[in-house]
Amino acid sequence: MKFRACGILLALAATATLVVPASAQRKPSIAVMPAGYFAADAESAAALTRGLTEQYERQGYSVVQGRGDVAQQTHHPDRTALEFGRAAGADLVAYPRLLAVGIPAANNETAGTIMEPNAVVHLRVLNVHTGQVIYFRQIAHEFRSDRPTDVAAFSIPQPIATAAATEASGMYFERVAGSRQETRTR
Repeated sequence: MKFRACGILLALAATATLVVPASAQRKPSIAVMPAGYFAADAESAAALTRGLTEQYERQGYSVVQGRGDVAQQTHHPDRTALEFGRAAGADLVAYPRLLAVGIPAANNETAGTIMEPNAVVHLRVLNVHTGQVIYFRQIAHEFRSDRPTDVAAFSIPQPIATAAATEASGMYFERVAGSRQETRTR
């Protein structure tokens, strides 16, 4: 009788350790590539990278530093992002791009309406182990700014970059975080 009760208790204890809520599981590590930038400046891209890194750290992810140089004014294929993540020893890699900062081309100043500037952010997150894209989002984050005399001179300060990173990554934490796609290793 003692052995049977002990066996049942051991089986229950083993089952309890296997069934751990998703919130208590270790979150995967992530490498955040330096944001690529195109119709934007290097300072704004660096601010976006910092903002995105802060978002993942706030959500409990272990953000690992990437190794190696990545040209920031070039569009890279997914294999480059995967190599960056593998070199960092990360489970995931975030590949942000700051596509544009400034007044949208559709602005109609002659009609008396002046659109606010936008930061157009493209974010891809890939699982380094499977090579799959597990998240993609492109947003245009509108912000208020004193209008520079040269429209190409728009730059986004850190609070705006963080807000754009929050908008681009928010659905990741709602829909992908803790999913099988995020935690798969094959």
